[in-house]
Amino acid sequence: MLTFPLKSLPFFQQIKRFVIAYSGGLDSHVLLHTIAGLRNTVGNTDIVALHINHGLSEKAGEWVIHCKKQCETLGITFATINVDAKNKSGESPEAAAREVRYQAFREFMQLGDCLLTAHHQDDQAETLLIQLLRGAGPRGLAAMPRYANFAEGWHARPLLNFSRDELQAYAEHISSQKKLSWIEDESNSDTRFDRNFLRHEIIPALKLRFPGMTATLSRSARLCAEATELLAHVAEDDTKQVQRDDGTFSVTGLRALGEVRARNLLHQYCRDRGLSTPSAVQLQCIWDEVIGASEDSNPVVHWEGGEARRYRDMLFMGFPLTAHDATLSLPWSGQGTLLIPQLGELYGKPVVGMGIAFQVLAEKQIDIRFRQGGEKLRPVGRAGHHALKKLFQEAGIPPWLRERIPLLYTDGQLLAVAGQWVAHEAAAQPGEAGICLHWSPMVQ
Repeated sequence: MLTFPLKSLPFFQQIKRFVIAYSGGLDSHVLLHTIAGLRNTVGNTDIVALHINHGLSEKAGEWVIHCKKQCETLGITFATINVDAKNKSGESPEAAAREVRYQAFREFMQLGDCLLTAHHQDDQAETLLIQLLRGAGPRGLAAMPRYANFAEGWHARPLLNFSRDELQAYAEHISSQKKLSWIEDESNSDTRFDRNFLRHEIIPALKLRFPGMTATLSRSARLCAEATELLAHVAEDDTKQVQRDDGTFSVTGLRALGEVRARNLLHQYCRDRGLSTPSAVQLQCIWDEVIGASEDSNPVVHWEGGEARRYRDMLFMGFPLTAHDATLSLPWSGQGTLLIPQLGELYGKPVVGMGIAFQVLAEKQIDIRFRQGGEKLRPVGRAGHHALKKLFQEAGIPPWLRERIPLLYTDGQLLAVAGQWVAHEAAAQPGEAGICLHWSPMVQ
């Protein structure tokens, strides 16, 4: 009998429903049967088996029927989702299927759900070997955690302590006792896939020489997970030292940390913020070409889903900038909120004795435009008109953001730069009604 204490999960009391990832294969069938036997120990927590139909096999329809029948036998609620798992040109079939499968899990899960998958000790060993062959660091070699946050709940792997042989023995036992069965996916024997190649060609040979290798590799993965936790703590402490109030990083501070700690900090920052993490090569480029650049340059390193930019002593890490048409012109009343697609929200707040004088805007067409080049403004408290470019430089606003800041015009005259300056001739006087422009850009 396989035993794993679900109640030992640190978030057990918060779980409202267990969602079993049920492919119908041996591993997930063992998980399904074992969870069914634990129903009396989980109180009022609902249990549902979710089958993802990839549609890649001619037998896919038969598998859905089979899985539903097995769930009916065990008294488990059954659900299925059809997905298109065909890989694009140049994309790994394994990666494509995994991505659509987990996206389906995310969309199915509700607040308080805990996804249960049947990953076991041999899967852990295979994952670690694959990551080694990819040149992964400690985070990649930590392989699969026992549990983690996922979607609006959690993801747990209760079989991670058991080997494939143990699951096979259990499955054969319950099959003879309960007349239950599982399906065999022919794609699992296709050694064109990396994981199957390791499973059928490499690992059996290694087991002959090193019988305890799966347990040993799983232990290595746990040690890497511990190292990863320490790296995260170091990154957290270093971030407190070098992150500025505006969320950017001090380049001087990063250089003082040294290359290894700086790269660790930036990698962890991307993970914590939900950015796709740059590869080791891309992190090296950020260190060499962005952090290592001269202060008067504006270097940028792009990777899929993220980018790093430098302005003066500030390092910006964020999502790629969205497309923006700087020739855009939008009419506005001057009050309430104006949503500017792909950029953010402009809000006109009524004030007294500050901002743009309401009288200046009364009964005039207000247009929101963006910097084209050559604009000038005499800000309140300054003598003479100044080029907007110079004002932006003085304020330390990065070049790539300057054309994305809304400019307020009436009758073709620039009266204000949102969140920055108001023209001297348009400023509200003491006691006079005015409008203050608040600019909330989208998080980039």
